[in-house]
Amino acid sequence: MDAATARETNRMQKLLVGAVLVLCGGVPGCELLGGNRQSTGQAPPVSPMQHPVLEGIPLPAGFQIVDERSMARKAGATRIGQCEFLGGAMPDDVARFYEKYMPTAKFTLKEKGFNNGEYALRFESDNEVCNVRVRPAKGKAALVIDVGPLLKGAGEARPPGYQP
Repeated sequence: MDAATARETNRMQKLLVGAVLVLCGGVPGCELLGGNRQSTGQAPPVSPMQHPVLEGIPLPAGFQIVDERSMARKAGATRIGQCEFLGGAMPDDVARFYEKYMPTAKFTLKEKGFNNGEYALRFESDNEVCNVRVRPAKGKAALVIDVGPLLKGAGEARPPGYQP
């Protein structure tokens, strides 16, 4: 590991420790992911930071958008997008996060699958479809959110780029 990478890793560890202290705040039994990075069995906390076009769609804390692999547009009440995020939570925890928090965004789980290490969840609201894919990526989780209009009468409507 070169010096710059070591400094960045040290900086990220300090930020993570600070976040743990803020999130746990002395709460008895509060634990976060350990060194072996096994699933916690719980969904990661919600982050108040969101992509403007993905407004209302929850994001796990600590996930950052990958700009070069993301696109989102909004025209009036219609939005379409495919955004990729990277974060430190385990993929199964992220999948549980979406199962838990998407109903608060008025989305209903319609399909759930796991194939080749990737979770795929399909949610629908009254007027939109939102596909969430989560997979491991170099010690992190890669999260891809596809959102687009729900075509009435097309029970299998999926936004562009959806790959089950």
